[in-house]
Amino acid sequence: MTITLGTALAAMAAVMVLGVRGALALRPTRSRTGGRLRTRRPLRTLRRPTTGRGPSDVDVADWCEDMARGLRSGRSLTTTFTDSSDAHPRVAPVIDPVIAQVSRGRSLVDALRTAATDPATGGGLALAVLRTCAELGGPGAAPLERVAATLRARDAIAQEQRAHSAQAQMSARVMTLVPIGMLGLLATTDPRVRGAIGSPAGAGAVSFGALLNLVGWWWMQRIIGRPR
Repeated sequence: MTITLGTALAAMAAVMVLGVRGALALRPTRSRTGGRLRTRRPLRTLRRPTTGRGPSDVDVADWCEDMARGLRSGRSLTTTFTDSSDAHPRVAPVIDPVIAQVSRGRSLVDALRTAATDPATGGGLALAVLRTCAELGGPGAAPLERVAATLRARDAIAQEQRAHSAQAQMSARVMTLVPIGMLGLLATTDPRVRGAIGSPAGAGAVSFGALLNLVGWWWMQRIIGRPR
């Protein structure tokens, strides 16, 4: 068993790249809504939702606020709902099935009754409130605005969790990859290390250490890998 110079350099490069990414994740930025400094959100959270994923809480909050403005201007709930898809394409996967039923002649109340209304998701919570407004009548702008405020508060909590876990995320990456980089460096510079690794006992020790390293990385991701 031998470790080449290319393998060692690749391991060291991976450690450096993840260290830079972690440093960028911890760099403070100023929030748009105030003067408070907030840790930069990881890059993966800034990407648009891909096909098959639901809209984010912020997308649904924007949609609810837009619908509330339409209702306050005097438009009906059905008209405001059916016209909102074009202006909010990210929410379209949630509302398009309902609009399709309305276009086939069903009432908005009946269409909303068949829609998925899981309050754990922003779209489900908004549809549940809309269904209640359609069934009971009355002004629907205020409930939609409260839904938007709730979703924005939930998104702010998730961002705070990401900010507080950013340093732990970087530490987990460094603790996982530094042993690999050090092993590659020592194997490149010290013939005795290469000889020890090439022996059956050394190969077994490296394999067992790699397994423990992988288990440690998995356990740290379970603890800090996702906001709750």
